[in-house]
Amino acid sequence: MPRNSRPRIRHYCRTAMAKPISTSDLLLDSATRLFAERGVDNVSIAEIVRAAGQRNTSAIHYHFGNRDEVLRAVLARHVPELAERRLVLLEQAQARPVRDARSAADAIVRPITEFAQGGWRQRAYLQIGSELAGSIDRVNPEIRDLLRRTAGQEAWNLLRKRCPRTPTYLWRIRQDLCIVFVGRAAADRARQLDQGGKRRVLSDDRFVDNLVEMLLGAMRARHRDS
Repeated sequence: MPRNSRPRIRHYCRTAMAKPISTSDLLLDSATRLFAERGVDNVSIAEIVRAAGQRNTSAIHYHFGNRDEVLRAVLARHVPELAERRLVLLEQAQARPVRDARSAADAIVRPITEFAQGGWRQRAYLQIGSELAGSIDRVNPEIRDLLRRTAGQEAWNLLRKRCPRTPTYLWRIRQDLCIVFVGRAAADRARQLDQGGKRRVLSDDRFVDNLVEMLLGAMRARHRDS
């Protein structure tokens, strides 16, 4: 994609005025933090209820039903936002020449980078999503379907078509590693921007450019079968 025509980074607006938080939102926020910090499989319903400051241990069952439904609700908060942006970039990438792998990689990286700057909930989502993506076959069907609605797989399929020389078995391994890497890199950078400090942080477009090049380098790296 030519430099002068690449999409500009979007910045998602934070809510200006605080609003009363419902019990269900308190529970989701607590679950989001715990899932991101400790891993989805290492958090109990009782811990979520306690972190939300709720005395009634049946609060989760009342509002969501079970633990899987809590996880589904945490993810569902953000899937439409990611999908909308990625579909726009994917349409642009599909209109590019068939050898243009960079535009396909941009459709993978750029939505995540923009999304991570929305706040702690978005960054936590990326941590959770990266963990689930690494074990997608063990995730229940409803959550698996929800994750696929981000159009991430469509972007990866397009990139695969434009990088045909990597053997399938290696592609799958590299893809799993890169999904985790890209999500965490974007989340870590957004966290650094929030915290400030002396450490230099790349500008938005330079960060995306660098991450795209790293992704392409990993997916197209030489291998013994070449």
